[in-house]
Amino acid sequence: MAPQFQGWPRALACLILATLLSSCSPFSSEVKQQVKGQPSFAAIRQNPSAFRGRMVMLGGTIAQTKNLKDVTLIEVLQERLDSSDQPIDSDKIGGRFLVRTSTFLDPSVYSKGRDVTVVGRLAAPQPGVIGEKPYTYPVVAATHIHLWPQYTAADSYWGYPGMGWGWGYPGMGLGMGWGFGPWWW
Repeated sequence: MAPQFQGWPRALACLILATLLSSCSPFSSEVKQQVKGQPSFAAIRQNPSAFRGRMVMLGGTIAQTKNLKDVTLIEVLQERLDSSDQPIDSDKIGGRFLVRTSTFLDPSVYSKGRDVTVVGRLAAPQPGVIGEKPYTYPVVAATHIHLWPQYTAADSYWGYPGMGWGWGYPGMGLGMGWGFGPWWW
């Protein structure tokens, strides 16, 4: 009698999906452990000096990137992070923070509107001005910087990344265009 393999496609698809979902963050489990229990961005903004030296993971949309003599500064509009540590695009920002790194980052790559997630230690806050209003920036001395891919209309269908033409029809791949199989698996 031949073994029955009827459940294999579904089980394999579930295993692949579980593996993808558990490994979506660009940061290692060790890095994520270092930032576990970090203060909220609202608390950091309210009193940045109180959390100096604390490891944090923050993300958002780049407002500008400046290269100075020995350091690159990225001004970021803070946004909440999703389960894969990617900023969630919304009109609700928590404020702004600066990312400081001694690594040269090209402003044409780390450009306005790109999403970024950083891990690092909170450093001394830096005074600045937004328009004509004084502002105190929390500063993250970055140990890890992840620049998220930029999606264009050509990468998507109906304006949603991942809604490509899987199996010849829009959204027919498992996970809306990932190409692992038909949507009914």
